[in-house]
Amino acid sequence: MCKKHFESRPPRLDAPFGLYPVSVLKPLKGADHDLRKNLETFFKLDYPEYELIFSVANYSDPARSVVEELIERYPKIDARLIVGQVLVGPNPKVNNLVLSYEHAKYDLLLISDSNTVVKNDFLKRLVAHLENGVGIITAVVAGRAPKGLGANLEAVYLNTFYARGMQLAAAFGNPCVVGKVMLFRRSTSDRFGGIKALGKYLAEDYMAGEAMQHLGLRVALMTDPIIQPLGEFGFSTFWSRHIRWGRIRKAQAPLAFLLEPLSNSILSGLIGAMAAANAFGMPGTGFFALHMCVWFLCDLMVMRRMNPGVEATTLFIWLLRELLAFPLWVHVASGNTVEWRGKRLRLLAGGALEQ
Repeated sequence: MCKKHFESRPPRLDAPFGLYPVSVLKPLKGADHDLRKNLETFFKLDYPEYELIFSVANYSDPARSVVEELIERYPKIDARLIVGQVLVGPNPKVNNLVLSYEHAKYDLLLISDSNTVVKNDFLKRLVAHLENGVGIITAVVAGRAPKGLGANLEAVYLNTFYARGMQLAAAFGNPCVVGKVMLFRRSTSDRFGGIKALGKYLAEDYMAGEAMQHLGLRVALMTDPIIQPLGEFGFSTFWSRHIRWGRIRKAQAPLAFLLEPLSNSILSGLIGAMAAANAFGMPGTGFFALHMCVWFLCDLMVMRRMNPGVEATTLFIWLLRELLAFPLWVHVASGNTVEWRGKRLRLLAGGALEQ
């Protein structure tokens, strides 16, 4: 992966759109890992003018008290909490966002998931990517601070497979959008129906990017990755989460999904070893061993770029992830239902949902 993709772009006070005011929308459900710490970083942003709008579906949500405490602690920050939802489709996150979207003060909106942490100059660096022809800005996700087998597997997945995938998609002119960072203008999104138009999809972030491109606008990828502290969770949580993500990919881009096994080091190494032995008489085991070493070293460079705190157990976790990649792909391919936020949903072709 080219080094320039993860070099920070400095804040540009002379950016074409300037440092326009931003409404930051934070949809919440439940008390995620380090929720207070994650949300607090948004109260400390160094930016001329912005507002924070947190939203929960009901008063019993445990995230409500966390937000109320932070709002009280930072009275000088323009922040508020919206309780309630508007049912526009089976996607609960979109239902949660409708009121925030409609009540935001500013045209420039940033939707950011609850499990992200940012530095003080994050908004300046993000807005620096606003250029003529850009409809929406997103970022690669860097998984950090994992604890437990599931979280460590997820960190390796995020920091290699998904990081590579997003950069490759961007290189081919079709970057995908992730909900950790979505910066866009409401006046632009209203042209395709606004946030409500995304309520029937599971991957509302991906579909927002598709909608922008149908308007003739580009998806821009932020040079800085967005940090997601993973915390601790087990193998079953990791597996179910990646079944959901995999079935989203299968529904949205079936051809790319069919080719995914070739991006696995073990399967591609076995194919390469057989080809090398048959075509050139090379020892298949030697070719495979060299292939795996080179692949790991390349992945290691990317992982260290995404997470400088890579631990000594990374080789074991990486190898386990590679061994699990094909069984996970087969499980994804075997069905089209997902479990999400306590609901069982069916994914239709194109990414639409039904109960």
